[in-house]
Amino acid sequence: MDVNKADLLKSIQNFVGAENELALKEAKHQISIFKALFDQEVEAYEKLEEKEDAIHPKEEEINVAILKAVEAFEKNEAKKEAAKSKDEKANLKLKETLLKEFEALINDKEKLAELANGIKEIREKWNGIGDIPDKFQQKIQKEYSRLNEAFNYNFNIYKELKENDLKRNYSLKNQVIHELKALKDLKDIGKLRIELNVLQNKWEEIGPTFKEHWEALKKEYWEEVHTIQHRVNDYYVQLKSNLKENLAKKRKLIERAKELGALIPQDAKAWEAKTQQFKNLQEEWKKAGPVAKNISDEVWAEFRTHFDAFFDKRKAFLATEKKKWKVNADAKQAIVDKAKALVENVAENGNPQLIKQLQGEWKKIGHAGRFAEQKLWKKFRQQCDAFFDQKNAAKNELFEEEKKNLKLKKDLIKAFTSKEEVDFDGLKSFIDEFQQIGGVPKKDTVATMKNFETVVKSCIEKNKFSDEQQHQIQKAIKSSLLNNSSDPDKAFMQEKSRIGKLIDKTLKETSQLENNLNFFSASKGSSMLDQFQQQIDQNKKQIENWREELKKLRDAYRQK
Repeated sequence: MDVNKADLLKSIQNFVGAENELALKEAKHQISIFKALFDQEVEAYEKLEEKEDAIHPKEEEINVAILKAVEAFEKNEAKKEAAKSKDEKANLKLKETLLKEFEALINDKEKLAELANGIKEIREKWNGIGDIPDKFQQKIQKEYSRLNEAFNYNFNIYKELKENDLKRNYSLKNQVIHELKALKDLKDIGKLRIELNVLQNKWEEIGPTFKEHWEALKKEYWEEVHTIQHRVNDYYVQLKSNLKENLAKKRKLIERAKELGALIPQDAKAWEAKTQQFKNLQEEWKKAGPVAKNISDEVWAEFRTHFDAFFDKRKAFLATEKKKWKVNADAKQAIVDKAKALVENVAENGNPQLIKQLQGEWKKIGHAGRFAEQKLWKKFRQQCDAFFDQKNAAKNELFEEEKKNLKLKKDLIKAFTSKEEVDFDGLKSFIDEFQQIGGVPKKDTVATMKNFETVVKSCIEKNKFSDEQQHQIQKAIKSSLLNNSSDPDKAFMQEKSRIGKLIDKTLKETSQLENNLNFFSASKGSSMLDQFQQQIDQNKKQIENWREELKKLRDAYRQK
């Protein structure tokens, strides 16, 4: 709403004390514009999350000045209304006195000569008297109309009227009836009452008409008048009923506001829900409709009391929460930065567990505030998605590379097994070339290594290699085992555990055999003793071989 408040203030000030009806109507229009604008400003202020730097509309200088001008105008109007009520009561007494004089004049048969002048004087006085209270208007007017009828039809004054006056009055009274009928389209009840009073006075001012048409004309006139009166009365009865109903609704809303304010929320989510409930109550209040003017401010003030108490507590809660939110926001921003660093380093370290750890840390941190939380979460999700997108892209690329490696290794093994003779250098070269090809798909790793080891073992069995040569070959095999695994660290630990378990198992078996050997030591030349000793020697040699194999595994892992 684009309104110049300075002009509005000047306009309202100029209208204070105005008497012209149009001026008063314009003043009320200007005031209604300001009140609508002021209500919007108050509502906007109430919706503000931060009110420390905001000025309440009631405290704005221009609003204070306008409110004072409005108060001055309304006080002046109230004084005028009181004066009007006083005048109307005085006017009522005057009209009642005139009616008595009118009745006495008509009933006094000895003063017929003075009747015409008396009637004229009474009518002039009647028309000169101002408004009377609404509740007496119809009764007084109807009595006045009855006396006029008595005058018009019970005395011989009609003989002095000309035929054309009767025709003119007939036409004028029909015109009044026509205008009364036209009022059915008038929606403004206040204006309708004014128009009705004007037309009734106009009817009474019109002289007599044809006696033979008078009853029908009068009947039609009063039917229209009564129709309008019923409409006006129904409106005010309904208005009064609505005001009572609206008051009952607002009393219930006050109780609900009181109940809402009694329960203090314990967390931000509960505060937000309770705030929305108060806002919903405010909307219901607006829809409830007006109440009687004499209690309107009192009811509104009671309603606002519960709102103000709640929002004061909410303000204190938010002040404390904001400090917590700041700490949580900083912690979550740090996690976002860590996730970003991981995204930038996916090629070197793409372990998904790192992102999952960050996600776990994120969940442990409290809320960072309604606005910061969504913004930070969006940033974090973007980094997580970017990490896994790059991880998947690298994984797909690696998978294609591993499929190529699998084919190369199969071709290499096939070519090697087709050779009739292979010396140590040829076998060593085959192992080195096999190792340099790189990893194969995880599902093919075991089968490929088993095939590789079978070929190497077969070659060793066909050739008499020295212990050092066999040591180098075994070391190369272990290196291939690690290099061809999709997870070398895991492969190392699994192989280390496997060999360790074999050593432990054989040590226990050897210890048991040595115990048995001591048991049979007394039996010289026992064949059982020889078998135990032979088995012990074999176990010890096997343990040494496994330990040597474990050493080769460690060497290969260190050189990986």
